[in-house]
Amino acid sequence: MRYLIRAIKYLLLLSALYVALVWAMYLLGAEPQIDPWLQIEAHLRADIGKKMVVMFVILAALYPRFGFMRKRIEGYTPERDKERLQNAMALFGYKLAESHDGVDVYRAEGVVKRLTLLWEDRIEVRIEDGALEMKGIRRMVHVVQFFHILFPEILQFS
Repeated sequence: MRYLIRAIKYLLLLSALYVALVWAMYLLGAEPQIDPWLQIEAHLRADIGKKMVVMFVILAALYPRFGFMRKRIEGYTPERDKERLQNAMALFGYKLAESHDGVDVYRAEGVVKRLTLLWEDRIEVRIEDGALEMKGIRRMVHVVQFFHILFPEILQFS
């Protein structure tokens, strides 16, 4: 169910970006001064518009598969690395939202950041067998993992 909701959100985002682009071109005078809604309708009736809709649906269907990930970091020691992890999350605008059953859930701070992530800002962190497992949006998991492993001295600021 979560997969379907993410795909629908991404399809709506792509559609909104398309409409915003047509309106921006209209307001900047880049296109002939035709009503933007008529231009969108004409574009969608043409073959190229139908192909665009198909591509939007394909992209939206694939986005949850490639936009989210689970990453495991071996050699994690909670005593040494917990503070570094919290500093890394804070550095990138995340705060601890809840902690239960060995799972820490981080969420983005601020409405703008959450909106840009389509409210898919949840990163779950679980510690098992000396390893740290992170699950969430791909770019944030990679960034936090990158800084956590390669630049630990940057995260020792407290």
